[in-house]
Amino acid sequence: MTVPRRFGVLRFIGTLLKVLAWIVLILTILAAIGAALANVNGGLAAILNQLGPAGLVLSQIAATPAGGIVAGILTLLFGLIYFLILYASGESFHMQLAVEENTRLTAALLLRMHQDSQQETRPSYASGFSNEPFER
Repeated sequence: MTVPRRFGVLRFIGTLLKVLAWIVLILTILAAIGAALANVNGGLAAILNQLGPAGLVLSQIAATPAGGIVAGILTLLFGLIYFLILYASGESFHMQLAVEENTRLTAALLLRMHQDSQQETRPSYASGFSNEPFER
């Protein structure tokens, strides 16, 4: 027995979140590689200098030989966290929809079992109720 699928927009949103999560992961990996390689040309420090006082501190860290690697690792770490949040949100949509479908299916099966267990009995109105004597 199957039940009709409902909430098509929620299914679309869940799938869209999972696709966006994979896109974020790919872009994160590329950005982490780019941040690690940007230190070779000093480009990362120049970009961070434009961010103001906080960028000045970060640019001094990025100017060190290991600064690009640290920036790449941090970019990868935050991107992975963002990927997990997006993917888990998409899976949560799909999980809640599956629970709703299973609940409707269980309710339909229980209703069918209840209806099958009921015996069809036709009361005999001519003789009255069984606990009352018949009066004329």
